[in-house]
Amino acid sequence: MDTGTETAADAVETSLAQTRRAFLHKAALLGGGALAASGAGVFVSDVLAHPASDIEIMNFALTLEYLETDFYDRARRGEFGRLNEGVQLFAEVLYAHEQAHVDALRAMIPAAGGRAVAAPATKFPNLNQRSFITTAIALEQTGVSAYGGAFPLLKSDDVKRAALSIHSVEARHASYARLVAGTLPANVAFFPALNKQQVLERAKPFLA
Repeated sequence: MDTGTETAADAVETSLAQTRRAFLHKAALLGGGALAASGAGVFVSDVLAHPASDIEIMNFALTLEYLETDFYDRARRGEFGRLNEGVQLFAEVLYAHEQAHVDALRAMIPAAGGRAVAAPATKFPNLNQRSFITTAIALEQTGVSAYGGAFPLLKSDDVKRAALSIHSVEARHASYARLVAGTLPANVAFFPALNKQQVLERAKPFLA
């Protein structure tokens, strides 16, 4: 991005348009034969118990995406205090991406014959710019591990490709958050996969 010619608002508007268009297009494609035939279990399932249904998995994913969307929305609106220009841009861009994920899932779930869950109540008490960034790192790294835990359970090749496209964005988010924090963006050669219970343990502090 050429910061000399493109404002933060321009960058966010471009990101919002691109991510929503890409994910909603993908959701429309998955709403056809492949989704109807095999479902779209694209996220987390607990491998220690019986696999959840496709609808349950997508609704669990949607809950996590709601959580992240609300987190970045609060930050960009100033709830965590005044952010410097770089951190404000980070919050705006990730809000746009996570909202696109929500939009895609809310389109995919009815296409698979289910009903999308409502957004949960969330809590992010006593955050400032520094703790906002460290919390963002934790949330994004959890998202990367959640996708990793779900991928081996997928059956449809179309859904696998969709999951990988989202997983790669979550990985970029985690690196972006670490970069904003001033630490090494690519800090490990391997990243652990998490099952549903492990993801819930990490998300629980932020659910009211």
